[in-house]
Amino acid sequence: MKNYTFPRWNDLPEIELYMDQVITYMNDKLKDTYFYDEKFITKSMINNYVKTGIVHPPVKKHYTKSHLAYFLVLTILKRCYSMQQITSLLRIYTNMKDSTIEQAYDLFISRFENSLNDVFENNRNTIEFENNNHEQELMDNVIQCIIYKMHTEYTLKKYEQEGL
Repeated sequence: MKNYTFPRWNDLPEIELYMDQVITYMNDKLKDTYFYDEKFITKSMINNYVKTGIVHPPVKKHYTKSHLAYFLVLTILKRCYSMQQITSLLRIYTNMKDSTIEQAYDLFISRFENSLNDVFENNRNTIEFENNNHEQELMDNVIQCIIYKMHTEYTLKKYEQEGL
C-alpha cells in the first residue's frame, strides 16, 4: 500500500465506456485498496447510483470521465458512510465556490492519497498512548475513524439543517 496512487482527472479514460468496461476499470484501480473479498462495485450498484440520482444517467449506455470520477469517490466513501450521507457530501463538495468537477475530484483524490500513504508509510497517530502494541494501534485507528465520522455527521447535519 505504500505510495498507492489513484488516477487523476487527466488519467481517466478519454473514451466513453460500457458498463462492463466501467466495472473492469474500477476493479483494476481499486483492487489493492480492499483487503477482503468485498464487492466494491457491481452492475447493481451502478444502476442504483443512477436510479437514485447520485450519478447522472449514461448517454446511450456510455459512461464518461465524470461517471468514473463519481464511481471512484463513491466507492471510497461508502466504506464508512450511508448513501444519504454520501449524496450530501458530494453535493457539498461539488458545489464548492470556484471549483469545477475536475478540480474537486483531483483535490479529493490527492488528499485521500496523501492521508492513505501517510498512515501506511508512517503509521502516524495523533493520539499517543503508553505501551502501544499492534492491537492498541488498531484500536487507536478505529477510535480516530469513529471520531472523524462523528464530526463529519455533525457537520453534515448542520449543512442539511441549513438546507445545503
